[in-house]
This record gives sequence, structure tokens and C-alpha cells, in this order.
Amino acid sequence: MPGGGAPGPGRRPIRLRLSEADPWSVMVTSFLLLAGLGVLVVATAGVSWIMVNAMAPDVLPAFSTFLAVAVGVVIVEVVLGTGLVTLGAFLYNLSAQYSGGVEIAVTEALTGPPQANVRALLLMARARRRLRTHIPARTQRDQGTD
Repeated sequence: MPGGGAPGPGRRPIRLRLSEADPWSVMVTSFLLLAGLGVLVVATAGVSWIMVNAMAPDVLPAFSTFLAVAVGVVIVEVVLGTGLVTLGAFLYNLSAQYSGGVEIAVTEALTGPPQANVRALLLMARARRRLRTHIPARTQRDQGTD
């Protein structure tokens, strides 16, 4: 909350305490995210090699060598990243036992849309209704004059 005080009228605070992270779920999620990032890195490396090779041939090593290095870097990134994130989950669980975890507070507005929006929607609905009644009458009149 901006003021740091009590929530305003029509608002209800919602509190969530994150006191534990499941290391297995963290490991699987981080592996999938890092593997997806790795696929993007390998694809970007391949496209970059093709573009540089088209502009300046024989400057870079062979495509297979370049791709092998990119895949090697991605494998190291995925293994180390997954290990570090999983270790972070274990360390968070240890620290959460003593501190109680992280508390997140969110306020939810219980009021409806602002009055200006309601008025604008009502005006649009009236204009649409008028337009629907006006257009068919005009087209029938125009068809009779042909």
C-alpha cells in the first residue's frame, strides 16, 4: 500500500505466507525453464553463425564445431543453473524455519468499475441501440427508391 496504513474503504487485504518450497518441484520447473532457454540460445547461435558466415565467409569455425560449443555451454548452464536453484530452495527452507518465511500482502478492490466507465458503457449501449433501429429503417427506405 502506498501510505502504509490501513486499507481504504471497499478494500480487503489478502495475506499469503510462503513458508516452504518443495525442492523437487523447484528443480523440475527450473530444469524446464533453463532447457527452454537453452533451446533458444542454440537456435540463436545457429542463426548468428549463418548470418556472420553470409557476410564474411571463413571467419568463423565450421558450423558443427560452433554448434557443438553452443550445445556444450547450454548443457553446463542447465546443469549448474538447476543445481543452484535447487540448492537455493533448500537454503530457503532452512531459513524459513527460523524466520517464518515471506509474507505477501495484496489488497483486492471490492468496488465495481469507476463511475466514468459505467457512464461510458451506458452511452455506448444507447448509441448502439439507436444505430440498430436507425440503420434498418434507412436501408428499407433506400431500397424502395431504387
